Amino acid sequence: MKNKIIVVSMFLAVTAIPALAQYKEMNKVETLAKSSNEQQMLAGLSKHLGVSSEILKQEMTSNNLNFGQLYLAHAIARAANADFKTIVSDSKTKLWTTIIDERKVDKKQIASDVDDLEKAIKNSGSTK
Repeated sequence: MKNKIIVVSMFLAVTAIPALAQYKEMNKVETLAKSSNEQQMLAGLSKHLGVSSEILKQEMTSNNLNFGQLYLAHAIARAANADFKTIVSDSKTKLWTTIIDERKVDKKQIASDVDDLEKAIKNSGSTK
């Protein structure tokens, strides 16, 4: 019985840590948004994602997304060569981690990419 508990605990730890990683990345972008103004965030995301600030703002509003969700949806779409709208639609019924796994997106690449975004926005200057 003790061995079963250890095995189950190890399984849960191994599966939970990667699942939490994507939420960590979304939180990192949200934290950055709290210390930056909206225009700075939109400009940084625009440059990083190759999507205009106006479109990003419209996507946030029409899909009721925060900056972290907006970033992650675009990052997944780009990495999976998928449509942004499809990823957002999937996020309404699936966990982000499920979408990432189903699309075979490299989680480490998302983490690295969000670090690059964070540096770019922090280095761009003005904050709140």
